[in-house]
Amino acid sequence: MVIGSVPYLNAVPLTWALHKIGFRGTLVFGTPAQLSSWLEEGKIDAGLIPLAEYLRGVGEGIVADVALSSDGAVRSVLLISKVPLFQIETIAVDKGSRSSLLLLKILMAERFGIAPLLFPAEPKLEAMLERADAALLIGDAALLAQVSPFWQVIDLGQEWKNLTGLPFVFAVWVIGNKAFETEIANWLIKAKVEGLRNLETIIDEEAQKRSLDQKLVRHYLTECIHYDLTDSHLKSIRTFSELCIKHGFLPSVREVRLIKIGFSKV
Repeated sequence: MVIGSVPYLNAVPLTWALHKIGFRGTLVFGTPAQLSSWLEEGKIDAGLIPLAEYLRGVGEGIVADVALSSDGAVRSVLLISKVPLFQIETIAVDKGSRSSLLLLKILMAERFGIAPLLFPAEPKLEAMLERADAALLIGDAALLAQVSPFWQVIDLGQEWKNLTGLPFVFAVWVIGNKAFETEIANWLIKAKVEGLRNLETIIDEEAQKRSLDQKLVRHYLTECIHYDLTDSHLKSIRTFSELCIKHGFLPSVREVRLIKIGFSKV
């Protein structure tokens, strides 16, 4: 079995324990866009892929009770603008983003009433802002961004909360191989449970590895990022899907198929 995840800090608690609990398969890493392509091509059996990619038809089902989400400010999905928000005409978007890209489009339309030109770019803030009025950064690039006090910073997780009153689901474990889905779901849920039990160890290790302040890592992993998939998260997925259809970003609603096992609670 091959499982794919993103290399970002927010996913570490979901994969840190995989091999420690006995998983003998392979764990590979890629951008959200790469993981989606690999899952479609059958190169991986499961992937932590953007919610938007599942909604457009990628994969067979979602592992129950596990997600990367926020309930308000997420800190790692940021729109950074060098001009006033309503003057934004162009946005350079991290080329690896998928759900964050659609979320940005929805928020631009629903919250701010603008439709700027978006184009993909390498996640390097200064270079992005040389080519565009604003930049969308995700993951560690957003956490590490050096932001001028003269720029506007918009947290997309908080803006979604302001718009809907709901959490936002950025990524889910999607399984592409039905033959192994129960076994894979079992490993992924067990890994989540064990990872969250060892969160302090993960915080210490990742702060050092990524040269990040330990307080920032702790705040991010304990306050900004959430790992459950509850009824309110499922309601948010439906709302997101409906708004994507409203604005022509998705053709139709895809029902969420949850893959459950006997136990799944931390």
